[in-house]
Amino acid sequence: MQVLASVEECNRVLVGRHYLGPTKTATFGWKDEFGVMLFSSPRSRKLPGDWLELVRWCLLGEPNAGSRQWSRFAKWARSHVEATTVVSYSDPSQGHTGALYRACNWAWAPTWHRLRPPPTGNGSWTEGKQQATKDRWVFALRPDARRAGVLRVDDSSMMKRMPWASFVEPCGGDYKRFRSEISI
Repeated sequence: MQVLASVEECNRVLVGRHYLGPTKTATFGWKDEFGVMLFSSPRSRKLPGDWLELVRWCLLGEPNAGSRQWSRFAKWARSHVEATTVVSYSDPSQGHTGALYRACNWAWAPTWHRLRPPPTGNGSWTEGKQQATKDRWVFALRPDARRAGVLRVDDSSMMKRMPWASFVEPCGGDYKRFRSEISI
């Protein structure tokens, strides 16, 4: 059964179960028999503040739990939140291939960092620990005329070489081709 849950309640589940652990950035949580999800306003200044960001998703191991949980949440969100779009990130350096997002019909929306990692790296949130580039995933709750423009990679030379990586509604960029052509 679906349940809106406090951030604190969801964070207790994350301890020892999620590689990033609890988060302080979430504004609301979702907890059910499949696991927990925590949401916030997008942390990227380039994304609209009225979208949602899924900042943690922790499943408890039941087969097909992710797609079942996401289906419930998306149905609830369409009638209870104003957001048109949910964005999240997977970390290939942790072995996360986006399989869960793809199974739940999310679209791949690459950032220029993912298509061409900067020579200086992707920043550091912890002293001495460089972050790996992430894959960005997007789920449309309802139409939003801004989405394609906001998610567009603003690098014309890169898009000439990889037009298939451009975000287009409704299916995003061609992640399968990206994985086959680019070493991860």
